[in-house]
Amino acid sequence: MTRTVQYISLLFFGVALLSGCSSDEARNTVTELPEITEAPDFTFTNFTGETVSEEDVRGTVYIAYFFFTSCGGPCPTMNSNANVLQAEYADQEDFRIVGFSVDPERDSVERLAKYADRYSAKPGRWHMLRNSREVVAELASKGFLMGDGTNPALHSTRFALVDRSGMIRGYYDGVDPVKMNELRAAIDFLLGGQAS
Repeated sequence: MTRTVQYISLLFFGVALLSGCSSDEARNTVTELPEITEAPDFTFTNFTGETVSEEDVRGTVYIAYFFFTSCGGPCPTMNSNANVLQAEYADQEDFRIVGFSVDPERDSVERLAKYADRYSAKPGRWHMLRNSREVVAELASKGFLMGDGTNPALHSTRFALVDRSGMIRGYYDGVDPVKMNELRAAIDFLLGGQAS
């Protein structure tokens, strides 16, 4: 191995090591979160065919996001990241994931069920929901304050974090690894009983 290759290898190792340290630091530094606004009420149909409402997730810490099954852009990354969170917080009984389809014309219950299976979404822990386009658009723009849900291709890539009392406490880019670590730190904070 040449001296240059050794130097480059050491440089990459150092960067990776520092990245790991900064991720751990970011995860351990949350001591407070803002109270942004109350999460909206909703009543949608889940991929299981059951009705799921805001009442079903109240009292839990949950992330809410918007997606559609035919999305070839950020949705696979967002759902993969949600799958990782589902696994990481599998032992936390009061952690939930709530995804809202912005393309209900195509995303039937059956199609959502196949998509949920693709990401190993556990019924009762991870909801993938559908309703009319108008209801979803209202929920996205006025409820969760996450853009315009009327154009599926333009949905937000953020996860909204909601606490046990139904208050939105933050927004985190679902495709950015740094923001995902910040989200983990915020989830840890809320699940740790330091916030309602």
